[in-house]
Amino acid sequence: MTLAFDASHQGESGGEPRFLEDPGTRVEDFRCAVDYLVTLDSVDEDRIGLVGICGGGGHAVNATMTDHRIKVLGTVVAADYGRLMREGAPGAALEAIGKQRTAEARGAEPVLTTYIPNTVEEREQAGITDVDIVDAVESYRTSRAQDDGAPNKLLFSGLATAFAFDAFHLAEHLLTQPLQIIVGDVPGGFGSYRDGFELFYRARSEKKDIFVVQGASHHDLYDKPDATAKALEKLESFFEENL
Repeated sequence: MTLAFDASHQGESGGEPRFLEDPGTRVEDFRCAVDYLVTLDSVDEDRIGLVGICGGGGHAVNATMTDHRIKVLGTVVAADYGRLMREGAPGAALEAIGKQRTAEARGAEPVLTTYIPNTVEEREQAGITDVDIVDAVESYRTSRAQDDGAPNKLLFSGLATAFAFDAFHLAEHLLTQPLQIIVGDVPGGFGSYRDGFELFYRARSEKKDIFVVQGASHHDLYDKPDATAKALEKLESFFEENL
């Protein structure tokens, strides 16, 4: 049995305000998913595993550290969303976020920004050539993987908590479950390659493995068959062995 869900405040899931990107809520989503699974007679509560991808991979790590009902963890191009936010200009951003929250408290309309450029043309005009952004725009904003549930909208005033989030905080103490990490060897701005190796070295797990898919970029491991087939084969064998 596999359970996949949209994050709270996003897509087909409930939650107000809409388009909120709050790491704490994202982590809690995984715990709530386990809460649901353990109510089902068809689920063996001692054989629950978790797979997280991209930012969801970082959130999955954080959830697994403190929810030991999760017996095995697999990550695919996992990235620490907090680290990614901090690598921008956090001081200026937090000042702007604070001003916007003040404005909204006084009755102003919320401001929606975006995760990535809305079109290929917009990305090109901005002079952005990083492979992860190039592939993200192609993935999320073209027919490759565009979906009405992911409209590239982000609540600006809700971003403050992300700057203080460390997806791997205390992994060297609390992450003990078997761990399979998968990354591609084509690094980009999302930083999943280096995050994968940081997680591997920090995790306390006695049984852990990092698998590098040669020639694969971050988004190749979303939907390119050559790359995903290798990742799935590795995950399948690891889960079969450890669940």
